[in-house]
Amino acid sequence: MTALKDQVTSTRPVGWRRLLALHPSMVDFARRGFRTGPAGTRAALEGAAGAFLLGFNAELAMPASQAPELTHLPEHRRGFAAEGAAMAAALLDMMNPAGGRRLAAVRQRHAARYTYLLHVGSGWAMAKLHRSRLGRLGADEPLLRWLAYDGMGFCQAFFASERQLRGWYAHRDSCPPTCDIRYQGLGRSLWFRECGTPAALAARIQRLPRRHHADAWSGVALAATYAGGVPEASYAELRELAGGHGAAIAQGAAFGAGAWQLCGHVPAHAHAAVRALAGATVDEAAQWTRQARHGLAHPGAQADHFRLWRVRIQQRAAEHGHT
Repeated sequence: MTALKDQVTSTRPVGWRRLLALHPSMVDFARRGFRTGPAGTRAALEGAAGAFLLGFNAELAMPASQAPELTHLPEHRRGFAAEGAAMAAALLDMMNPAGGRRLAAVRQRHAARYTYLLHVGSGWAMAKLHRSRLGRLGADEPLLRWLAYDGMGFCQAFFASERQLRGWYAHRDSCPPTCDIRYQGLGRSLWFRECGTPAALAARIQRLPRRHHADAWSGVALAATYAGGVPEASYAELRELAGGHGAAIAQGAAFGAGAWQLCGHVPAHAHAAVRALAGATVDEAAQWTRQARHGLAHPGAQADHFRLWRVRIQQRAAEHGHT
């Protein structure tokens, strides 16, 4: 983590944008009040979060027409950095009264490998600016753009105090489909907040509104598959603790499998996670996500279509015999 912190602080945005730069202390688990053990998991997850900060600060330092190069990072960290760059680009575009093309530049350079992460990063910007509507954000990918609400939920929960998290526990009986996606993002953030500890994650999810348990479990599985950082036995424990939410766990793992397959590098932990959580190979689970998109990724696709995408993936997991 020390080397990565040095890289984060050595990236120097210019002009007023330096005021937006993020410091490595923002993702220090002890400072945030997160669970700090096991040590190996903490190091892995802080490293992932540090790569996000690096991408964010690197984008702040770029001219508006360019996007940061990420190949100097380890392959398993580049997606997190791309997510951070997308947040910074979307933030600067939204703050520009005339609009901006920074996010377009980031997408042109990195969407082929990291399109899932770029949409999630855009959602971080929405959260920071307290924006609730997508507008034209991500309009060129009408289904994936709803992942911005996952990023919004992650950002809101990651930086929340324990007191602020209570708002997630007490929730009205009904909410729009975007709320489901935000709770998936909350689930991803819990993977970091609880340092990948299965029993603590299960206890935390149990406090959430019942209607969002599956959403949160899908987010946990997505983070477990993408960020990893835990011993292989932890994935089987997660699957067991999820109880009747096996389909949601499989869907989250499939999302992670799709993201890893797209970037062209699948680390060992992702293979183990998908095998335990989805009962499939990375290739099989990623294929579920592609098959389930049929007829949904059309202009005008709404959050309901994103919900249906998740349901279809869960159905494919059930057909595969893992629910």
